[in-house]
Order: sequence, then C-alpha cells, then structure tokens
Amino acid sequence: MKSKLSILFLFICGSPLFAKPSEIFDGIEIGISEKGANISLINNISNKNQFSFGLHNFVGNVSHLEYLLIEPVPISYSSKGIQFSFKRYLSNTSKESGFFTEFGLEISSLKASSTIDLSSQIYDLGSFTLTCETCGEVVLKTNNDNQKLIPSLILGWQQKINENFGFSIGAGIQYFDLPHFILETTEGDNFPPYVRKKIDSIIDNTNMELDNYGNIIPTITITTSFIF
Repeated sequence: MKSKLSILFLFICGSPLFAKPSEIFDGIEIGISEKGANISLINNISNKNQFSFGLHNFVGNVSHLEYLLIEPVPISYSSKGIQFSFKRYLSNTSKESGFFTEFGLEISSLKASSTIDLSSQIYDLGSFTLTCETCGEVVLKTNNDNQKLIPSLILGWQQKINENFGFSIGAGIQYFDLPHFILETTEGDNFPPYVRKKIDSIIDNTNMELDNYGNIIPTITITTSFIF
C-alpha cells in the first residue's frame, strides 16, 4: 500500500523524471465513501466522458457486537484498495453542473475483527450461571484474506463552483459477497463446552445478520475535484 501511495504522490506532485501531471491527467478528486477516504486522478476522455484511477483507505471502529455479551465490544474495520471508474455526464459536459452516471470497479481488502474478553462474561449451564476467569480473550474475524472485486453503479450530481473546482454527491449500489465471522484460532477447542457454546452462538448470530444484507449493498460518495 505504501508503494502505491508513493506512485500516486509522484503523479500528483510531479517529478523531473516524469511528465507533469497535467500532461497525463486532467485533475484530481478527493472524497469519502463507506470504504473510507479516497483520492483519484482524473482523465477527461471527452467532454462528456471521464475516467479516474485512485486509492481508498479506512481503519477504525464501525459498530459493536452485542449479542449475548455483558457489554458491547467494538468491531474494528479496515478497507484498503485501488479503484477505477468511468463517469458519463448525461445532459451536460464535465465542465458544467448536472447529473452523471458512474460505473466503478474496486479491488479491495475488506476486513473486520472484534476482541471479546471471555473472563468478563457469564455463561449459562442449565440452571447455573458460571464464569471463566482463566479463559482470556478471543478474536473473531472475517474469513476473507483475499482481495475482493467490487463493481458499482452510481447516479450523482456534480456542482461546479468555478472552472477548476467542483463537488459531487452520488448514490447507488455495489455487488460483493459479505464475508462471515470465524474464530481466529483453534483456541476454542480448549475452552469449557459452555464457553464454546456461547462463542458459537455469537458467531452464528453475527453471520445471520450479515446474510440479511444480501449481495447488493448501497453505496454513497461525496467528492470534491480540482481540474489542472
């Protein structure tokens, strides 16, 4: 990822070893979506068609696990990858305010994890309530170690401020298989049965909630652009 950022930085800032950015690209776009912050380079193929290439990145807590837990625990999420998009302006050109459609293709690494302190939980065993002070912590994580190919389709509006500056907002859909949560290691085999049962119930409930979303996921983008 650092090497990709270095290449993009050279394109943006220029270098005596390379052509100036304005000789290769027509502008730069900075924005945010559900996958985090993104930065892209723009090439105006024609007055109505635009191509862009960039990077996106996000690391942070996005939600919590609550099911069967004494207190909610945060879910850490990371999204890193590259993105390509083709934008078609409908009744206007790229230099004017108006509607556009955008087809995007991302190659992303989307991962999530959550750490549960088992020693602070309570467990039911028949009519008894138990604890496990020696159980320590376990990590639940998504089972996707590979990059995901994510196509998207967006309808948006571009508002030009002047000849060089503008901003856009868009909404649409994207397609990808949501990963499932699993136990990070095989440590669960060493836990008492009542502890392992609770872990399995948490994992099953979390995956059931993820399955409810399906493979068509909404996407929203907000960007600002600068034309060289």
